[in-house]
Amino acid sequence: MYFLLSLMRSKHWHCLQEQGKVVVVFNVGTEDISVKEDSLPVNDGKYHLVRFNRNGGNATLQIDDLPIRERYPPGNIGSERLALARQRIPYRLGRIVDDWLVDKGRQLTIFNSQATIKLGGMDLDRPFQGQMSGLYYNGLKVLQLMAEGEASLRLDGNVRLVGEVPSVLSTESSGTTKPHGRGHSTTTMATTTSRRNRLSTTREGGSVRSDR
Repeated sequence: MYFLLSLMRSKHWHCLQEQGKVVVVFNVGTEDISVKEDSLPVNDGKYHLVRFNRNGGNATLQIDDLPIRERYPPGNIGSERLALARQRIPYRLGRIVDDWLVDKGRQLTIFNSQATIKLGGMDLDRPFQGQMSGLYYNGLKVLQLMAEGEASLRLDGNVRLVGEVPSVLSTESSGTTKPHGRGHSTTTMATTTSRRNRLSTTREGGSVRSDR
């Protein structure tokens, strides 16, 4: 199963599982940027809470109550480095550089409005078998909208909506907690895609259970 947002082929982000570890890969028109939690496998049959936040090219990822993983791409740190670089730019090129920086900033906000959200298990290299519940994107209850037939949401693979969240959400799991300040979605999606390597994904305020 993967969670994919896409505006065009070069601008996307998706959250997936690689060898039991959650990784988010996104591209806002510049290059692929990834952030990964290496310390906790999530393919243990339990529900896990995954929170992902992005601001431009900067991103944070948190699994359950583990420390937040941060990703700041090279050259994307503050105005001090920019001010130093400006001192070395010839005057005749200053306007060209400024225009380039404005365009770069516009690229980094390209995903503030998404075109399509895809959910499913059709990734041929990293398929998934398991359940996802409580999926939020920018405050939207994605699975609830999926159940209501929202046109901008798509399912890939052998995926079905199975209704109410099972009581396991309230049982003991490896540090899983409910999202703060928002209700938990009551829609669950399951996929029965069967391959040797499996993949699970979610977004801020979501929880994932991956079966071995």
